[in-house]
Amino acid sequence: MAVPKAVEAGYARGVRLPVHEIEGDLKAAVAGGNRDRVLLKAPTGSGKSTAVPGMLMDAGIEGRILVIEPRRMAARLLAGWVAKLRGSSLGGEVGYAVRFDTKYGRDTRLIYLTDGVFQRWMQEDPTLAGVGAVVFDEFHERRLAVDVALGRCLDLQEQARPDLRVLVMSATLETRGLADFLAPAKMLEAGGRTFPIEVAYRPDRPKVNDRRGGPPQETPVWEKIATVCKEALALPDAGDLLCFLPGMHEIRKTVETLENSSFTRNHDIFPLHGGLPPAAQEAAVSPGKRPKIIVSTNVAETSLTIEGVRTVIDAGLAREASFDPRRGIDTLLIRKISRASAEQRAGRAGRTGPGRAFRLWSEGEHARREAFDAPEVRRVDLAEVVLLLKAAGVGEVRDFRWLDAPLEDSLRRAESLLHDLGALDAEGALTEEGRAMAALPLEPRYSRLMLAGVEQGCVAEMAFIAAAVQGEGIFTSKRGGIGRKDFVFPGDGSDFEAEWRAFDSAAGMDFDPRRCAPLGIHGRGAREVAQGFDRLQRLALQRGWPWEGVDFAKRREAVGRAMLASFSDRLAVRFGEATLACRVVGKRRGKLDDESAAKQAVAFVAAEITEVEGREVIVQLRRATAVDPEWLKELFPEDFGFTDGASYDEPRRRVVARKETKFRDLVLESKESDHGVNLDAAAEILAAKVLSGELILKNWDAAVDQWCARLDGLGKWMPELDLPGWSEEDRAAAVAQICHGAVSYKDIKERQVWPVLKEWLSGAQRAALDSYAPERIALPNGQNPKITYEMGKDPWIALRVRDLFGVWQTPTIASGRVPLLVHILAPSMRPWQMTKDLGSFWANGYTQMKKDLAGRYPKQPWPDDPKAWLAAGGGKR
Repeated sequence: MAVPKAVEAGYARGVRLPVHEIEGDLKAAVAGGNRDRVLLKAPTGSGKSTAVPGMLMDAGIEGRILVIEPRRMAARLLAGWVAKLRGSSLGGEVGYAVRFDTKYGRDTRLIYLTDGVFQRWMQEDPTLAGVGAVVFDEFHERRLAVDVALGRCLDLQEQARPDLRVLVMSATLETRGLADFLAPAKMLEAGGRTFPIEVAYRPDRPKVNDRRGGPPQETPVWEKIATVCKEALALPDAGDLLCFLPGMHEIRKTVETLENSSFTRNHDIFPLHGGLPPAAQEAAVSPGKRPKIIVSTNVAETSLTIEGVRTVIDAGLAREASFDPRRGIDTLLIRKISRASAEQRAGRAGRTGPGRAFRLWSEGEHARREAFDAPEVRRVDLAEVVLLLKAAGVGEVRDFRWLDAPLEDSLRRAESLLHDLGALDAEGALTEEGRAMAALPLEPRYSRLMLAGVEQGCVAEMAFIAAAVQGEGIFTSKRGGIGRKDFVFPGDGSDFEAEWRAFDSAAGMDFDPRRCAPLGIHGRGAREVAQGFDRLQRLALQRGWPWEGVDFAKRREAVGRAMLASFSDRLAVRFGEATLACRVVGKRRGKLDDESAAKQAVAFVAAEITEVEGREVIVQLRRATAVDPEWLKELFPEDFGFTDGASYDEPRRRVVARKETKFRDLVLESKESDHGVNLDAAAEILAAKVLSGELILKNWDAAVDQWCARLDGLGKWMPELDLPGWSEEDRAAAVAQICHGAVSYKDIKERQVWPVLKEWLSGAQRAALDSYAPERIALPNGQNPKITYEMGKDPWIALRVRDLFGVWQTPTIASGRVPLLVHILAPSMRPWQMTKDLGSFWANGYTQMKKDLAGRYPKQPWPDDPKAWLAAGGGKR
């Protein structure tokens, strides 16, 4: 096991690491044994991940010390390093526990383990018997399992285990809110041994598209990395290079580009990511004979010190799995990392000497990036956490001790899924099925899958599917040549039948990558599936479940039923036989994989629904299994139903009868007919088309709109009249009444409107409308102008100024409550002024109007005093 030379030498010579400066304070903080809590902030290179757990052991804490790490690779490598530094063999005093791999014994005192494993340990033993301290390392990553585990540890500490010590530590951490969450807690901060780091920005300059008018072409990230690698290697003190990329695809392309470049001739090039075998990971981080270039995902961002790295080249990106609770879709998108993550990455260059970091973005963009990454609780599926909390006795998960409360949409989605799986009842309480699911070391969906396998008699097949879906994948992603399509046989009911054939072939070749690759099989991925499959077989045998070996062809219907029980929320039907576009439960849409065995199925469930970002965002439905819609009646009788309704035939502009077979909100089958149309439904549909403006009622004219506005206004001005009013709902009801009995536009086009509107009001109400909101108003000078009414606006009249002589005060309606807005027109009939105060106009505005217009319109009378002029007989012929 490789250990960084600086760290090893430090221990060997007794040289203190930076974190040792707080050793005394740390031991004092955990000496009480009564709800001891410590919040430690220690920068990159301080030795906290390797030294602090040992300090706790040396402090005399009874029981095991558990160190929670966010990644398997870190847990495994750290355990190996610390074991060697303490002079013991791995699995003795120091060990680890990660998924599919454990190395510790009865006498192991210090165990490094991943958050997922710890979550299950707490489920199996809520009191953590035999554990003296829990250390949460790299807490700034804010993993969901860590947030929940910390909350549960604090609750445990305050109840049954006051002797349990809890330590939270990180290199970059916003400690204010966390300190309040942990209170009372001892705050400690250690210095670091981070050497100076020179940061340089190398933003991309997109290539100009040769085609005129085309958009600039962005340089692929692996080419950007190669360009900066060449620049860095030309420097005299480049040291080893560590390049950060978002995912395995980008790493593979970068490695290929660098291996084919002349400037890397004297360097070893290593990929580094969580999917590599342990030996390959150790080779990447261990000192070598030649300078090296390590091309890594963010697994190298924290915890690990890689000897010799002096240069970091950071693409500034990470491929992040998230969950959209509104659509129930897993998303796998490339995002820009936060400033905190960028600092962590740059810090890798200054662990054992001065270094430099190249960032493939601009300094201005860096300032605009988020300070910290969003916690997982705000962006991942919460179903497993909700199930485990319910099983742990948390009746209302919203009342749990959250550091950051989850979004309500996410909680509702998780509870809905658990209800669909049978884990929660209608009131949200845990069912016996849910308790059985929580007891299995699987995500809820796969727990249900295994239980469904027991019910349907296909345990082995479900175990394979669960292992396959949770693994990295059996087939390589390359298209063309031999691959997935060649393992799909006629008559297959599930894509997992092809995966089983490929897996069986890989097992026959001992999962040798060189032998598997020509068949399009991912040897390492298949080996990982084998580990999961074996684990589930042991689980099944321990529980006494029947295990008859895998035979998809023999148990095709059983497999379909079990898959439907576990993936009912991913039930899909295609839009038509000629397309792979599909409708999915939850009002979602997606595209079925074009190599799927379920292409001809009436309905299917997709074990994988992923939104992938590329040139465009595509919702992909993969790993499909054909199902018979008739099974829905048996498995989900409450969610299966028929509707007898109506729909609109756009080309013919008519309503037709429509009978639908539905599962929840997904239409499985639909039949249309011109006969037996529900006239009430037809009226609503036609009315909606009229209200949207798509269809026009010829007799709904301006006079009708005036009547509507009068009724609406008077109802507001004089509520004591108790008129029915005229809202949008009233308008819709009136239009529906006009359309009643019709099934087509032809039927309603010429229909009369007034008969329905007249019936809207009683005789007394019609009289009140005419009296208090009249169509015209009689003015003192004998004029009888039309009143214009508009929804939500003041009613108004329009008259030339000469026709207003004698009207010295603003006219009103509604028993004097509503003054009319008067549009005062010039002799040309163009508006000159609008006012609701005629008295003010005659006193002030008239003089200005005369001054401006009298010269242009000499035939119009312009008396200096209109009142006196009118009293003297002015205006009489």
